[in-house]
Amino acid sequence: MSERSLLDSICAANAALRGFGELVAVPPGDDMAALRLRRRELLVAVDQVIEGRHFLPGTAPALIARKALCRNLSDVAAMAASPLACVAAATLPRSMSLAEAAALFESLRSVAASRRCPLVGGDTGTLGAVEGPLVLSVTVLAELPEGIARPVLRRGARAGDGLFVTGALGGSFGRDGMGRHLTFEPRVAEAIELRRALGGRLHAMIDLSDGLGSDAGHLAEAAGLVARIDARALPCAPGCDWRSAYGDGEDYELCFAAEEPVPRTLLGLAVTRIGEMTPRASPDAPPIELLLDGAPVDPVACGVGAGWEHRLGAP
Repeated sequence: MSERSLLDSICAANAALRGFGELVAVPPGDDMAALRLRRRELLVAVDQVIEGRHFLPGTAPALIARKALCRNLSDVAAMAASPLACVAAATLPRSMSLAEAAALFESLRSVAASRRCPLVGGDTGTLGAVEGPLVLSVTVLAELPEGIARPVLRRGARAGDGLFVTGALGGSFGRDGMGRHLTFEPRVAEAIELRRALGGRLHAMIDLSDGLGSDAGHLAEAAGLVARIDARALPCAPGCDWRSAYGDGEDYELCFAAEEPVPRTLLGLAVTRIGEMTPRASPDAPPIELLLDGAPVDPVACGVGAGWEHRLGAP
């Protein structure tokens, strides 16, 4: 079973419930949930990092803590929201010393404070009889900035919208396990600037955690459209080509669909038009059409991954 299949089944079950009432403004299925509290919306998201999956053994505690928080702040950016505070829970390996655990949480406290998202609570637990990986889970609370009435969702893209990304893509996870996936900057300020600049012309947005080849498809599927992407237009990180930009993942840039014109920079960060949203010819059409020199290509045939997908259960 894929992670996506599991999440879809959970969201489908939630959609059948009638207990949400007026409290839940945005239910499970987007980058964050949103709750209405006294005419305001509280946005909530949770994410985790797992040793051996999101970082390698021996990674510095400061980098582990930074990634755990910033993955959540990237979700905040995807909704054009502002962080309020966070809480954390860690499953600690039996071999981790008290000093190492303290260093991990001090790093998290420090990075959270520096991003105006103070760590206000949490919990720790230690694995029992067997040694296992370090798991650090962070839950972030956020709100909409002044003057912004609603969050930007994944759904809402329209046929004819341009498809855009911020920054450069590809090569975030180095061969040695280090790289930009540990040091990226979540695009919170840029997302708010974009929302203020475009207003209602910003129709849908997502952060690129799993990769363009996966995440752009989420925007298209949510709208019943196809994301037509020009491989040659992809902004590539140094040393990368369009294949890496399309399939590597862990970029944490913004991908959004909007009615043009769209600014080509946001607070000094480049914005690149990579394609457009088009009608879906048939219900079973794939959500992404990748073009290379104007002709449709199969990413798999080109040796390109379609982004990251967690696999659950035995292979």
